[in-house]
Amino acid sequence: MRILFINLPYYGHVVPTIGLIQELVKRNCEVTYLLPYGWEESIAESGATFQGYRDHKQLSEQIKNAYAKAESIIEDYDLVIYEQFFFLGKHLAKRYHKPVVRIFTAPVANQTLMEEYIQRGPLSIFQYKWIARAFTKDIAKNIPLQTDHWLDEILYNTPDLNLVYTLPQYQPYIEEYPKDQYIFLGPSIYPRKEERFTFTKTRPLLYIALGTIVKGSAKFYQTCIQAFKKQDIDVILSVGNYPIHKLHNIPTNIHIYDHVPQLQVLQQADVFITHGGMNSISEALVASTPMVVIPFHSDQPVNARCVEKLGVGKRLNYTGLQANVLRDTVYSVMEDMAIKENMERVQEMIKVAPGNRGGAECIIQYYEAKR
Repeated sequence: MRILFINLPYYGHVVPTIGLIQELVKRNCEVTYLLPYGWEESIAESGATFQGYRDHKQLSEQIKNAYAKAESIIEDYDLVIYEQFFFLGKHLAKRYHKPVVRIFTAPVANQTLMEEYIQRGPLSIFQYKWIARAFTKDIAKNIPLQTDHWLDEILYNTPDLNLVYTLPQYQPYIEEYPKDQYIFLGPSIYPRKEERFTFTKTRPLLYIALGTIVKGSAKFYQTCIQAFKKQDIDVILSVGNYPIHKLHNIPTNIHIYDHVPQLQVLQQADVFITHGGMNSISEALVASTPMVVIPFHSDQPVNARCVEKLGVGKRLNYTGLQANVLRDTVYSVMEDMAIKENMERVQEMIKVAPGNRGGAECIIQYYEAKR
């Protein structure tokens, strides 16, 4: 089977899918992964063949570029897989008479969740329906859609098979999603090609990171430094592109990096302070690391509630965050036996989840049934 996989260039939307591609390749599937030029090295890890399209800062142009490239090569493939935000995936496959599978790298949204997602953050402009319709019209042009709103396309124009990288116990409104149409794979677990990171742990370790989309402020980082200076705890603070030299009065127990291999650090950490991105939460669940979630926007507040629902962490508000509250919350999570027990239960859930292996089997069985 020859598979065309179409995605957009967002780290948390790509990383979980690499393990699925690896499993499909093991089963003698030929997979071509379509992403913007510059992602070649990341896709090489999966065993797929890379095909590129021109990147663009505007989401609308990215989608159009991806569609144009996919349309030029789709005839050579037996099946199409697309990540949810490439909302034209189902239409493209239908036009060329190909079976199609959709991937969710975050919880599946219903109308209630979608309205929450667009309250703040990158999607907030789509609160205005006229903007969403203009955006959709510009991208789709002569492509026949089921609706005139691209987010409604995601909600209501659903393929027969949808693979979701969450546990069913994590998914909000799970009762709304038919079991034969939505398969909840759990977190994506596969060997990661990461640089080695050496840190000798001699006392409790706190890991703090805000992911690749949220840009942390000096105020937040200084609050973290204030909260844990002179404490009998080590802190690894990953600040991404934030200029480290702008952080002042850094105590010796706080170790600041622009980037660390997250899974390796999480496997040592006792608590993880996170913005609540789905990829970060999934990796913490895999590493069995309790969390303090400080959500900013999009799906992060929903993810924070899901973490509390599973009983594997606590939530704090970013606005007005005080150093003493942050410190006390971290220590309370670290010492909470109920959280530790809940995390052990989550590990059992992950063990029985289909995972990438089960996802690959679902895709192959679906294709065989469609032949």
